[in-house]
Amino acid sequence: MIDDIVSGREKSELVLLEDNVTHSGGPVLKSFLTSLTQRVDKVHYFVFDPHPQKALENIPSDCLNRIEVHDGFQDIGGWLDSSSLNVNTDLVKYLENLPGHLANQVVAIVINSVSPLLLHRRAPYTCQTISRLARQIHDVDVEQILCLVHQDLHDNHDVAQLEHMCSTIIRIEPSAHPQFNFCTGILHKRLSGKIVRSLEHFNIRENYEVYDVSDVKMSFSKPPAQQETTIDPTANLTFNLSLTDEERAARSQVKLPYMHDENRQDATLSKSVGEGKIFYQPDEADDFDDDDPDDDLDI
Repeated sequence: MIDDIVSGREKSELVLLEDNVTHSGGPVLKSFLTSLTQRVDKVHYFVFDPHPQKALENIPSDCLNRIEVHDGFQDIGGWLDSSSLNVNTDLVKYLENLPGHLANQVVAIVINSVSPLLLHRRAPYTCQTISRLARQIHDVDVEQILCLVHQDLHDNHDVAQLEHMCSTIIRIEPSAHPQFNFCTGILHKRLSGKIVRSLEHFNIRENYEVYDVSDVKMSFSKPPAQQETTIDPTANLTFNLSLTDEERAARSQVKLPYMHDENRQDATLSKSVGEGKIFYQPDEADDFDDDDPDDDLDI
């Protein structure tokens, strides 16, 4: 799946690439960069974390013509020039104010990385900025937004807010096989609404093309079942809770008062039943006047 997402065969509006200090996401990000240059008119590359020269290192020369680098590394806090690109810059207005570069174009936006934004402006502001980049740039069709975040620099709550708004989450994992250089855990939300999860090994060529993609089969070994020994709760007691065979036989012969007794039933049915009579003595409240049964007429 990673090759389909990178190449654009699997559509994804907002991709979040998560790496850490041990496993860098730089090569995967450059694979996205080279692929995006083949699909859009311009790739706007915001560089906050590494030096722009390092961020473009080894990118094929035919791809550099469609990549416009916006340097936020030199003055990341806006200390030297507040008008320069920094973590406090409104990226939507920044792109709209570019002289004639965006009108009626299909563009892609890559942010490397959003960690400085999270550290300086917190997660809600960063999420709002990314959402506005996708929908509020005038006369621009944004094909895809790719954000790299250094996961180990932030708490889980901040990263979870970014993940909630993304359509694809790619997490760099350690590779367990020597023939593969990269391993990624992917959560992808398709346009149909289906959510796909996968763990894949792959390699990247010198031109940053993804190849040798292999799914990692998750195997779970069930521990051997241990033979359970049944514990007798009546054992080792100072009194006896069990019955012998003779005691069970004697108990079964006892006739309880609520049990059915044929002899008692026959004796009851054989007796003659007398005629029942009702004796009633009227009192002063009784009214035998048929003309005024309710006693509501003053006659």
